[in-house]
Amino acid sequence: MWTTDRNGVVRRSEALDAGRTDADIRQAVRRGELLVACRGLYIPSCSLPVEKWRLDQEVYRRRCLSEADAGAVLSHQSAAAILGLAMLEPDTSRVHVSVQTSANGKRRATRHIHTGLDENDVIVVDGILVTSLARSAVDVALTSDFAVALAVFDSALRMGVDRAELHDRLESGRRRGIARARVALRYANGLAANPGESWSRAQMIEAHLPVPRLQSEITVEGRTYFSDFDWDLLVIGEFDGQGKYLANLRPGEEVADAVLREKDRENALRRIGFEIVRWDWTVAKRRQVAARVRPYLDAAGLL
Repeated sequence: MWTTDRNGVVRRSEALDAGRTDADIRQAVRRGELLVACRGLYIPSCSLPVEKWRLDQEVYRRRCLSEADAGAVLSHQSAAAILGLAMLEPDTSRVHVSVQTSANGKRRATRHIHTGLDENDVIVVDGILVTSLARSAVDVALTSDFAVALAVFDSALRMGVDRAELHDRLESGRRRGIARARVALRYANGLAANPGESWSRAQMIEAHLPVPRLQSEITVEGRTYFSDFDWDLLVIGEFDGQGKYLANLRPGEEVADAVLREKDRENALRRIGFEIVRWDWTVAKRRQVAARVRPYLDAAGLL
């Protein structure tokens, strides 16, 4: 067992002081027992979630907590990770902090210092200074592409941030990226369950396909189901995320049981006339969601 600090991180210096060696650490990394958070910081893999996007964000969150300087305000992706905002493939190479000065920011190998901080946007989480949920979501959106902006706004709404507050933060100054972020906020929907669903919807929007409804309630043969996406209750879209079946496991079940139950659900929906199209992270990463969905919408007369 590896001894971790209060942030769940194994520090190389402390491991060496406890009698471990660099060879021990290298072997643990090769075996997958430890994951590298950054130079000198490691995380036991057994303490991390299974889904890759959750795992990556949790590793980054712990790194940010471990590298936070006293008095420094974590912002952008770093604050978002601390606050639990779900992000789409964030750049985790740097820890982001913000300061009040009006001078130009600085980007270093492991740290990005932003300027223009409003002290009214600063909150304290577990003794760490971070920008608020709304400010953090807006900062990420302004410095990202459309899909990333949509995902972080979806997450903020899902966490209970008011759309009006996001709008006010976004319009508080003339900043680069604001036009794209405005569009993302207009389409944002807190019913999106995860960044993969947000990414899928972003690809549909960019391809000018009809925007689907999310989490529609459908009753079939006395059972109630919810769809990831649907178009006029004619076509249902399902995003098979990395942890979808694990999340739906019932006590005593294995993954195969959840897969069979999903197959039964799909068959029931097909029996009452739905067309169902499915895709996963691989399709999303290849930016092929619109191409996957389009033929189904066309056949249903929705294009």
